Amino acid sequence: MKGSIAKYSLIIAVILLTISIAKYNSFATGLSDIITTLYGGNGVPVTSTFEKERPTGGVDVVKTVFIPLDSSIEIQDLNSELNSEKGSFPVSTTGGGFTFQYDSELEVFTRTTDSLGPIFAERANTLGRGKINFGFSYTYINYSSIQGEDLDNIESIVLLDEEQKDTNLLKMDFDVNIKTNLFSFYGTYGITDNWDFSILIPIMQVQLDVDSTATILNRTTEKSEEGNTLGYSLDSGDTIRDSVSGASTGIGDILLRSKYSLFKSTWIDFSPAIDIKLQTGDDDDLLGTGRTSIKPFFIISKNIGRLTPHTNIGYEFNSGSEGWDRIVYIAGTDYGFGKGNNHFSVALDIVGSHKMEKSETGNDIIDYSTGFKWSPRMGMLVFANVQIPVNEDGLRADWVPTVGYELNF
Repeated sequence: MKGSIAKYSLIIAVILLTISIAKYNSFATGLSDIITTLYGGNGVPVTSTFEKERPTGGVDVVKTVFIPLDSSIEIQDLNSELNSEKGSFPVSTTGGGFTFQYDSELEVFTRTTDSLGPIFAERANTLGRGKINFGFSYTYINYSSIQGEDLDNIESIVLLDEEQKDTNLLKMDFDVNIKTNLFSFYGTYGITDNWDFSILIPIMQVQLDVDSTATILNRTTEKSEEGNTLGYSLDSGDTIRDSVSGASTGIGDILLRSKYSLFKSTWIDFSPAIDIKLQTGDDDDLLGTGRTSIKPFFIISKNIGRLTPHTNIGYEFNSGSEGWDRIVYIAGTDYGFGKGNNHFSVALDIVGSHKMEKSETGNDIIDYSTGFKWSPRMGMLVFANVQIPVNEDGLRADWVPTVGYELNF
């Protein structure tokens, strides 16, 4: 048994080390600034033509004005959300589907639950002294909207001339495509029967593509003596287009978790826990948040036969915080069934967070999570899950699928 543990530990350590060292970026500029590189990085080039009175007579004055992309409120919101939240990722349970307690009379480990547990929540039960759990999960996130507005149809209107608001308008359309492939490797060790320690290492691949079209609205038809159209125009005609793409791959923000089973009773089990998310991901490439966060939280659950209701609630403190501290919570239940070693569990949860200081986007994120676990034999399980947004706040995907695999020793 010990030889098998050492073998699996060595294989996983080599895989984690190899992947975490690798870092790839296909774009010279960090992904966090990629949108501002559209149109050469100077903004949308708009030609202005006006008559200027001089002693020698009227002449046309022609110059090019660059309209910065950050003059668009919609792009400001998107950039803010990307730079503050894009390195965030859903964290699956690290506690393992099998929990044990050593029976000193029988001198064997006995299972403490019939259910294989939740997928994105923690239950109060701990792994068991000397027990080890290894897991891997894959999550695919294809972001589709921000604040309820489709990313493939972001429209922004910018004033070119404050004095002529009806005839000098620049319309900017953006088609934004953001995809993340998240590979999470995690392990948990039971230090005692009541105390677990876990580590999760995320490997992220982020792809960002942006297409943009700029159009002058309500262009004036007034002509100068030289025949030029007075007002604003785009050199290329009615519209001007540009696109930019970039990708990055590397390690994300590493998560450390400690959980302690404080007490058990006939009606409730209670465990305090703490998450520390290290600032290891490159925030310039949207692989990390650029913040170290500490999240103490409480876990309340109780096995009622095969049913296990559970609640997690905590407070996330963020270093260098600019209003990003938040309350986080999960509430739901899981139910186990099956015969012999062929066990199944289903899990249903509401997953949410609330920012303590209101910002333009992402103040309240609420998702519905549902999934199942299957254990074909003791010590091994596979799982699948999907998260669906309940509200429209923040940068969201229509659905977020996750699949994974666990081994318990």
